[in-house]
Formats: sequence, structure tokens, C-alpha cells
Amino acid sequence: MIVLGLVGSPAGGKSTVAATLAERGATWVDADRIARDVLDRPHIRRTLATRFGDHILAPDGRVDRQRLAAIVFGDDDSKGLALNYLESIVHPPTRFEIGEQLKHAAAQKVAVAVLDVPLLFESGWDLACDQIWCVDAPFAIRVNRAADRGWDAAEMRRRESNQLPIAEKARRSGQVISNHRTRQELIASVKALYVSLEKSSRESPHDPGHCLTD
Repeated sequence: MIVLGLVGSPAGGKSTVAATLAERGATWVDADRIARDVLDRPHIRRTLATRFGDHILAPDGRVDRQRLAAIVFGDDDSKGLALNYLESIVHPPTRFEIGEQLKHAAAQKVAVAVLDVPLLFESGWDLACDQIWCVDAPFAIRVNRAADRGWDAAEMRRRESNQLPIAEKARRSGQVISNHRTRQELIASVKALYVSLEKSSRESPHDPGHCLTD
């Protein structure tokens, strides 16, 4: 099994790449989805509400991710401390579940597991990967695409400030995918790349357990 890490810029197209690979038969390990599930755990909600206040909770009692993001993302020291606290609560169970999903994929003998972790390099998950692809698009295009998420240019920059520069991500990646054209062209490129990825999987079996930590 090949473990393929995905990195990129916010709204750069990583989800489209991951979804396309999943349609081709890869297992998509979506860390953001896993983290959302972790945030929905009752004891996690109570812990975060105690630290940040009940206003981070939506009317249905779940954590409002936009309100939480406003507290933890930014350049000032208080936001940095808030982000560190949030990560100390959410990251351990999220990391454990990511590892379990990778192990399950290996047991099922899938050809490719796509590791979609927002801070792949920063969190050390690149060490679990056989290959890493970087997906990027020009800033103006990404802002336009992210409008349906309620993000503007300022929000994009705020999120980017908490990540490695895209140039550094690209430098550390084996494949850089430019997503500056249409969605259909991006999908076609990914399908073509997947052919060689499957071939690599047959030639180089991988055991993810050797490089995972609790």
C-alpha cells in the first residue's frame, strides 16, 4: 500500500484531488473530518466551552467551527496560546483515529491510502508517507473559489499565516499539481497520475505501522 500525503494552500483544491483518488479506489483518510467528529464528542465540547466560553457552541450544542476559528487563528500571542490549547485537546484523539484508519486500509490491502492532513509537515505526518503531492492555485482564484465558504482575502491570509509557506510545501513534495484551470482539467490530471501511483503500490508494499506514533 502507498500512503500518499496531500498538502497545499487553503482552497487550493486538495479535497477535489482526494475525492478523485477515492473514486479511483483509494482510501481517503480525511483528518479534517476526523477532527470534526472529535469536536462533536460530548466531553470535548464541554472542555472547550469551559476554556473559551459557551458562545463557541451553536444552538444545537455542537462546536461552531467559525466562532472557534476566530478565537484561535491569527498572529497575536493570545490567539497562539488559544490554538495551542485547542490542539492539545483535539490532536491526540484525532491522531489516534488517523493511525487506526491507515492500519485498517493496510489490512484491507488497498492500493493507496490518501492522507489528507491540513498541517501534514508541521505535525510530522509526512514521515508516514511514501509520496507527497502539493496542490496549489493562484491566490485570486482561491479567494473566488472559497467565497462559498464565507472566506474573503483577509480570512485566507489569516489561515495561511498558521501554515508553512506554499513554496516550502512544494519544495518538500514529490509532485506539484497546479490547479489554475477548470475542475475537469484538475480531475483529468489526477486520474493520469493515479495510474503510476497504482503501479508504485504493486512494486513497493508499505506498512504504515512502522512510522506511526500514539
